[in-house]
Amino acid sequence: MKAVKETRQQFGRFFYRFPEGESAADVYDRVSSFLESLWRDIDYGRLRRDKACELNLVIVSHGLAARVFLMKWFKWTVEQFEYLNNLDNCEFRVMEMGDGGEYSLAINHTDEEMVQWGMSEAMIADQKWRASGRRSDGDFSSSYLDGFFGSKEDENDQVS
Repeated sequence: MKAVKETRQQFGRFFYRFPEGESAADVYDRVSSFLESLWRDIDYGRLRRDKACELNLVIVSHGLAARVFLMKWFKWTVEQFEYLNNLDNCEFRVMEMGDGGEYSLAINHTDEEMVQWGMSEAMIADQKWRASGRRSDGDFSSSYLDGFFGSKEDENDQVS
C-alpha cells in the first residue's frame, strides 16, 4: 500500500486511479452527469410535490464523491481539490442559498471548519461572498478568480 500511495503522490490525488478502482477524475465525470440530471429535474419541477414548500435535498455519498461534488458545484480547480480533506464517517456539509442567490458552505459552517477541511483563504472568501452576495472590495473579480485566471498585472507583464 505504501508504494501505491507514493505513486498517487506522483500523479496527484485527483488523477491517480487505484488498482481495480477509480480516480477522482472518473468520479468527476459521474458527478457531472448527476448534476446535469439534478438541475434538469429541478428546472422541470420533477422534485417539487408542493409548489408552496421549499425544495430541500439530502445527498448521501462517500467522501470522494462528496468532495468532487463540491469541486464541481463551486468550480474549484484540481489544485484546490488536492488540498481538501476527506469527510469523516457520518460527517456532512450543508450548502444553503445566500442572500445573493448563490449556495454557500459559509452559512452553516465556520471559518475554522472550512480551514480544517483544507479550504484556502481564497476559497473561504468566495464562500462568504456566496453567502452575502457582496464581495468585500465591491469588485466581482476576487483573488479567488485572479488565482484561477491570472491577474491583470500578469497579463500586462506578458504583453511588454
